[in-house]
Amino acid sequence: MQKFYVLLLFLFLVSIMPAQQRVYKNEVIKANDYLAVENYPDASKIYDKLLRKYPNDRYLQFKAGECFLFSENRIKDAIQVLEQAVENYPIKNKKSIEAIEARFYLGQAYHLNYNFKEAVEVFEKLKKQLPAKINGALQKIEREEQYSKNAVQLQSHPVDFNITNLGPFINTEYDEHSPVMNLHEDMLLFTSKRGTALSLEDNNENAYFSLWRDGQWVTARAIDFNTRGNSATIGISPDGSTLLIYQSEGGVGNIYTSNFKNDKWGELEKLPAPINTMANETHASFSMDGNTLYFTSDRSGGLGGKDIYTVTKLPNGSWGKERNMGPEINTELDEESPYIHPNGKTLYFSSEGHQSMGGYDIFKAKIDSAGNFGNVKNIGYPINTPFDDLFYAPTIDEQRVYYASRRAEGMGGTDIYMIAFPSDHPNALTVVGGFLFDQDGEPAANAKITVSSKTGELQGVYRPSPMNGKYIFIIPSGGDYTMEIEMQGYKTVLKDFAIPTGKSFARRKHTFYLDPLVLKLDI
Repeated sequence: MQKFYVLLLFLFLVSIMPAQQRVYKNEVIKANDYLAVENYPDASKIYDKLLRKYPNDRYLQFKAGECFLFSENRIKDAIQVLEQAVENYPIKNKKSIEAIEARFYLGQAYHLNYNFKEAVEVFEKLKKQLPAKINGALQKIEREEQYSKNAVQLQSHPVDFNITNLGPFINTEYDEHSPVMNLHEDMLLFTSKRGTALSLEDNNENAYFSLWRDGQWVTARAIDFNTRGNSATIGISPDGSTLLIYQSEGGVGNIYTSNFKNDKWGELEKLPAPINTMANETHASFSMDGNTLYFTSDRSGGLGGKDIYTVTKLPNGSWGKERNMGPEINTELDEESPYIHPNGKTLYFSSEGHQSMGGYDIFKAKIDSAGNFGNVKNIGYPINTPFDDLFYAPTIDEQRVYYASRRAEGMGGTDIYMIAFPSDHPNALTVVGGFLFDQDGEPAANAKITVSSKTGELQGVYRPSPMNGKYIFIIPSGGDYTMEIEMQGYKTVLKDFAIPTGKSFARRKHTFYLDPLVLKLDI
């Protein structure tokens, strides 16, 4: 009788095992399908459930580790399961892709967890164990190892700064990024998924803005031109009148402008060739006079991936031929988010190349006597992190910076932060502004404003906004200047003015305004 019960139990187990295997197989397929389309939250739920049931399954450890590596706030979980997977996949079997990839992912997880030296050890060991035929893998491993080595070096010389999350009126559980700021530092524009995303995995983004009122940022509002597609803030003219917007159309990115008039942003206008092409143009920044645009594109003929280009307006108002900024700025990897400082002498940008500590880092380049940008330097740790760091927008005195970053103390995803550098001697620069009109009270859009110091040194040539006649420029404080205003058919105006030392632009002080001017006909 006992043998009969044992036989029944055996038959029952044999019948149930295929059913369990089918459930296991179906769940693994479902999780892997989510992982293949980068739906990490749904994939994580299935891997978590399967690991509780099969904690020693090395394949589950490997796939869950890959998933957790790219999931929100799960780097430590990735390390835990990948360490187990590495132990359970001996590297002696060099044909095992899982054994190789598990170690590669573990090195990446260590790096993202700021365990840079441990990451270097993993990559060094993996290079020695890698089959000679897998050349592409060796290149990826060496790149990741170099990121970790760069991080060790940058971490040994940290930058001193204070960082402030801009808070719940700006940031949410969704990604906020691409901050752009007018020179007066009282209007912030940025990009967010809020209001358009059905879930955290949706990719639709729109543009938002907030104003600085009574010592704080007011609740951000959507900009009217928002669409169901992707709209992202990428730059703003120094006078704050023209906004640069990225939009995706059929998978191709283009750059648009919107003008601010009557307290409202106008309809989007697509920039012409050679700025926009059939390739992806993703980010841009105006020079102080608005006549030069720095932008990114993955068009053919570049040095690799996305490169930074410049283009300048011709005398007839059209754009001239674009120019690649060359190997001093661009690398075989991607460059992104250029920002030309209003002084025209410093270019900030993000790059996966140069001395990056992982993903995109922020760099700065200085202009030389020949007018070329070079001497590229990483702006330092911990401003730069192992994650992507982009959209670095400093104020004119470079004492404060608005930028987006993914940090443990954030409100979710990437948040917008303000960095303040501790210094008792900010750059002594002043924002000077005013309004210029013709005899009919209309903006004197065709006027040329030349500013020189009393010693005759040219400070710059500027144009008033065709929207409201407003002009704006930046000059050193504590000096005497002459402003020459010329416009065809009107009398030339010479105006002397002085900027006291105490009027330097620091800590969000007001613009130094000159009296409005009305030009007189030359009759």
